[in-house]
Amino acid sequence: MKNAFLPVGPAAELIASGATLFISGPEALLRVLPRGNWIGGTTAYFMTEGGGVSREDRLFCTTFHEAIGVRTAILPADQLSDLTAHRFQHGFTCIVAPAFSSTLQRYAIEGPGLPGLYNQPVFGWVAGVRLDRAGTETPKVFDGATGMISEDGLAALWIELPENLDVDLDIVNLFTTGDGDEITFPEAGFEVTDCLIGDAPANFARYVVENDLDTNLPLVADYAGAMINVSFQTVDVENGRVRLYAPVVPGTIYRLARAVSDYALAYEKAANVGSAADMLSCNCILNYRYAGLEGHPTGGFVGPVTFGEFAYILLNQTLVRLSVPALSPAQGVSGIQG
Repeated sequence: MKNAFLPVGPAAELIASGATLFISGPEALLRVLPRGNWIGGTTAYFMTEGGGVSREDRLFCTTFHEAIGVRTAILPADQLSDLTAHRFQHGFTCIVAPAFSSTLQRYAIEGPGLPGLYNQPVFGWVAGVRLDRAGTETPKVFDGATGMISEDGLAALWIELPENLDVDLDIVNLFTTGDGDEITFPEAGFEVTDCLIGDAPANFARYVVENDLDTNLPLVADYAGAMINVSFQTVDVENGRVRLYAPVVPGTIYRLARAVSDYALAYEKAANVGSAADMLSCNCILNYRYAGLEGHPTGGFVGPVTFGEFAYILLNQTLVRLSVPALSPAQGVSGIQG
């Protein structure tokens, strides 16, 4: 795989060459790209080797030169099971969904239960728009093979790999659980009212305000050994509602995250795993904003800045990275590993 931050002309030439691509960038540029083996999603923010940038004249293009087979589609909310049904026997899947869409919300809740979801890597992100245009522009996803553009669908790129190649997919979550109260919720969802603080019933919005919680920090919980974030969108104390960027899981114990003292140093330590040339990353817009990443590199992690991330399931305030290393002779061929 190879990453490139390109004007629209060279990106179009890559597509015309027959390359298999995952593309992110402004809607106006994605709309003029030719048909081919690619999917894409809208964003105006990127992490480059020189640091975070906001550009409307560039597309971030990842070429999967290892692909020996490719399929693309935009799946509606009622056909999410096709995500696993259409996979190749040996490969992985890239996905992108529009922020705030019904398809994204259904995937966030129903995706973890899709049959065989964890048998092959699923990598991707949530499309968005410039923050100063939220409400006037709509995030979109693109299927380059058909020319289809959607405000409410899951764009999927299924890639087949040779047997001698494997996939590494993992997350970099700089947040750990803090020392605050244990918080549980009775129902799943992006919008919550009631909760338990320890064993005591409470309204979550009032609890957040009364305890002056820093909502720049996410809630963090242990999901089968992985620290997973749920980030705050809005706190409406008048109506007693908190809106989140990912759904909570009923009965799971959450705590507010511990503050990160030095984002740059934390990313630098986490980046000691390879180079930007052979790794695609997506990093959350909340990290970009709260950590002041514009103009500041993150240790070699490059790719789009996104409005949610996918490593099988929907994530928040997390960096997700993907690489396609060759298997060593000693490893042999044992299938895809996430």
